[in-house]
Amino acid sequence: MKKHLKVILLTISITFLQITPSYTNEDVSQSGISYDEIYDPIEPINRAVLNFNFFIDDIAIRPIVKTYKFIAPDPVEKGVSNFFSNLKEPIRTVSFIFQGEFYKSFNSIGRFTVNTLTSLGTFDLASRVGMEKNETDFGITLAKGGVSSGPYIVIPIIGPSNLRDFSGDVVEYFVDPISNNVPNREYIAIGSGLNERVEIDEQLDKVRDASSDRYEMIKSIYYQNRNAQLEEEYIQNLPVPKIYIE
Repeated sequence: MKKHLKVILLTISITFLQITPSYTNEDVSQSGISYDEIYDPIEPINRAVLNFNFFIDDIAIRPIVKTYKFIAPDPVEKGVSNFFSNLKEPIRTVSFIFQGEFYKSFNSIGRFTVNTLTSLGTFDLASRVGMEKNETDFGITLAKGGVSSGPYIVIPIIGPSNLRDFSGDVVEYFVDPISNNVPNREYIAIGSGLNERVEIDEQLDKVRDASSDRYEMIKSIYYQNRNAQLEEEYIQNLPVPKIYIE
């Protein structure tokens, strides 16, 4: 049932992406990357969902996160974070292949092999030996293909996104080599989600304490972070200028 639902959502998402106008400027379009502009046609619905998410977080998720952070020493938190990050290396490998970034794809699968064999991913030995971590996802893959972000959406429980990135998440659900080949993949998804919630706990507390409109604040932070990721991808792939000294 879950798979059928995600297929339907993916089909709807792709349809909207095809008919949603691009909000990128001319210079950005020439770079081949579709940067995110804020397009929020369903703001009342998004606000209602955000309030629901904060309610669920307050009564269920936040107490778990605070208890975990109080009990777990920093090395344990780091190890758990490394573990879940390592599980994403295979899907990063697939994303890089679709982007034509074959060196980065080999680097990601190499990182997964080294870290899994040495510590089940809890210690990032690969970075120590020169295999640097490169972040990516299918949302970035679609952006590099020129797909516009589409409307901003707030997903129940999950949080802020847009139609393109949500479509990328659905694609990852089906093609992830790890989660598709382990039993009870729902537990991995829940654990990964809680770990991500732990990592943004301090930032979320600051949003709670802010007196301004937290909906607009979260939306702005989301797009700033996403565009920073896209900018980094673009800059990393610029040709290195040759400098001649006579």
